Amino acid sequence: MLDTSIATSTYGRRVSFIVNIVIHSLYIVSLPVWYFVSMFSPMLFDAPGSERYLPVVAFYYALQCYPYMVFVAIVLAWLFYRKENYRMTYPVNAFPAVIVSICTGLMLLFGE
Repeated sequence: MLDTSIATSTYGRRVSFIVNIVIHSLYIVSLPVWYFVSMFSPMLFDAPGSERYLPVVAFYYALQCYPYMVFVAIVLAWLFYRKENYRMTYPVNAFPAVIVSICTGLMLLFGE
C-alpha cells in the first residue's frame, strides 16, 4: 500500500504539471494577440485629459508589461515546480491575468 504522503505528492505534482502546461500554452497563444492590442494601446490617450486619468494609465502600463509578466510567471512557475513547491505555482500562474483583469475592471468601473 502507498504511503499517503507519497500519493499526495504524486497527485500534486501531476496536477501542477498539467496546470502549468495548460496555462503556459494559453499565455503563449495570447502573446500574438497582445502584439496587436499593444499597437493600438496609445489610442487610449486620444481623449483630452485622458493622460492624467489613473485607470487608463494603469491599463496602458499593464498592457505594456504583459509579455514580461508572462515570461517571469512561466520561469517562476517552473522553478517552483522543480523545487516541489507546487502550491506556489498557482498564484504565480495567475499573476499576469489578475493584473490585466484588475486594470480592465478599474477602467470599466471608472470609465466615462
